[in-house]
Amino acid sequence: MRKGLSPSRQANNMDNRSLGFVASRFLTSGKGKINGRHWLTFCGICLGVFALLTVSSVMNGFDQDMRQRVIGTRAELRLESRTKAPLQQQDKLLPALLKQPAIKAASPVVRNELVLVNSRGMAATVCFGIDLTAHRKVSPVLLPFSAEMRHKSDSQWIQGIVSGNPDASALETGGIILGSELALSLQAAVGDTLQLLSPLGTVPTPFGMLPRTLPVRVEGIFIAGMPEYDRLYSYISLESARFFSGYTDEIDYIDLKSNDFRRLFSITRSLQKAFPGYKVENWSAYDSSLYNAMHFEKYLMLVILGLMFVIASFNMSGNIFRTVVLKRRSIGILKTLGYTDREVVGLFFRQGLAIAVTGICVGILLALALLSIQSATGFIQLPVGNMPNLILPVYLKLQDFILIPLVALLITTLSIWLPSRKAAAVEPVSLIREVV
Repeated sequence: MRKGLSPSRQANNMDNRSLGFVASRFLTSGKGKINGRHWLTFCGICLGVFALLTVSSVMNGFDQDMRQRVIGTRAELRLESRTKAPLQQQDKLLPALLKQPAIKAASPVVRNELVLVNSRGMAATVCFGIDLTAHRKVSPVLLPFSAEMRHKSDSQWIQGIVSGNPDASALETGGIILGSELALSLQAAVGDTLQLLSPLGTVPTPFGMLPRTLPVRVEGIFIAGMPEYDRLYSYISLESARFFSGYTDEIDYIDLKSNDFRRLFSITRSLQKAFPGYKVENWSAYDSSLYNAMHFEKYLMLVILGLMFVIASFNMSGNIFRTVVLKRRSIGILKTLGYTDREVVGLFFRQGLAIAVTGICVGILLALALLSIQSATGFIQLPVGNMPNLILPVYLKLQDFILIPLVALLITTLSIWLPSRKAAAVEPVSLIREVV
């Protein structure tokens, strides 16, 4: 025996060194192969982590994809009156906005809900009056589309002008740019003439109030990547839009482009402080119902999969309870040899942690492999109406690959701890009496 240590202390040192060996014997039942029930527990944990990481990354991908489509068509930010009244003195407001460090471009907009008519039919449209040169700096949907642009932007959808080559002068002389679905519903092509009219009577005549009408010429057709936008949106010049709104030099709001769209929420707050008399919104407010539905769906899916993981952790608890019952005699012998209650708990704790940590790590690797293959090849595609199939988007966030495994480890640790405490309650004396 080592000098200076009591026999019980020396036994405890021996037991501490033997915990890993005894735990591995319990895990393999002493036959060198892991028991089948341990494999089931391992697979449940592995699949739970894999599903959580995969679904989270796919939902992140959908969120990013939708954000890029909305921003590409509308704008990243919008400044308007708090009372929805027309904005005046834009000549002073626009330079003040462009002086903000976070703002890259600004474009005045006049919005109207109008009707397009030709000999083949009629269709409602949300018509935006814009300065085409300024608006192209804010909204890439009005830039001429080319395969080179798509390659540079690494975009999986077509977004831009796909027919015609409109310029600012063409728009100012009665031109209009139509969404692809809107043009299809009217069977309109570049060069066709349409009648643009207001559905409400706004011009007094001897025959009563008649709608304002304006002949327009199709100068271009765009694809936004959002079926709703392609079906409803059109663009005309600011002066033509003011004619329908009854404005002189007023506008409805100003579309803005930031220097970093990843910081839109913080930029929105800073602009709101800089312009307290106005209302500043970012893209999430344009289609708030869609934005909220996407986030609610993401959190709901994570909660459902999290509950499934909790159920898998119940299997871990039951598995360890079963092991404790089957190994009661071995536990009694170990406690007779000097194992403390804490060491007995640690014995089963190590066994459970070995299964949990291995399952979590394998789940992370499987999720990374599948998501990387999808990002590289796009082999999973989804049909989207009349548009080309949508490649299932994925976006890997570092915090997801840290937070989800940590939460999974916490849940499995709790499921291991409770049954492990049961093993410490085994009394060697009672076992001896049962044997005798």
